[in-house]
Amino acid sequence: MRLVVRNIIADFLSVLQAGGPVMYPLTLVGVFIFALGVYQTVWLTIWTLWSDRYSCAGAPRWARKAIEMAKSRKGLAGLSLLESIELCFSRMEDCLTRRVPAMRFFAQISTLMGFLGTVTGMVKVFNTVARLGMVTPSDLAGGIHEALFTTVYGLMLALIAWGFTYAVEALARRHLRQLEILVFHELEIGADAAEAAPVAAGSDKVAAGKN
Repeated sequence: MRLVVRNIIADFLSVLQAGGPVMYPLTLVGVFIFALGVYQTVWLTIWTLWSDRYSCAGAPRWARKAIEMAKSRKGLAGLSLLESIELCFSRMEDCLTRRVPAMRFFAQISTLMGFLGTVTGMVKVFNTVARLGMVTPSDLAGGIHEALFTTVYGLMLALIAWGFTYAVEALARRHLRQLEILVFHELEIGADAAEAAPVAAGSDKVAAGKN
């Protein structure tokens, strides 16, 4: 087992060395991408409306507040009921997607760092040409390899980051749709009860008059 792990580490370090110095910060960016993406995706997958264990910045609290206002048909102070519910939806969306800007930033920075590795690799190629004058393809292969390798590595990390971003936004929209269904269901129940109350009161008056 130790030998396998040692070989994996050695292979990984050889890959980093082949890509040049830009590979080290680019790998660090990749670690942040995976950490943020996996955490947010898993959290949104297992999150439920009533769970505070995996909550971020009070998303369940805003969801419960919207449902409570729909049940009581009372909005926040100074706001109508619909404005209050929309405010809760907006705050909840902010909570659910608060790490999306960070993932977009890492997607962009990994692309730029990949292109930076391309530039440094080509600089190495031209330095070799300037130093040797007459060069062979093997003299230029190292710099070209570095240039192309970092580009591929950076673009691959960017694609992964954009994939996580799309997944997080899709899961957040799903939770918001579920909350909308619950809220409008409570509003419909309240509206039906409000309509039934005058009818029931009228029936009671008629019955009392007959008696």
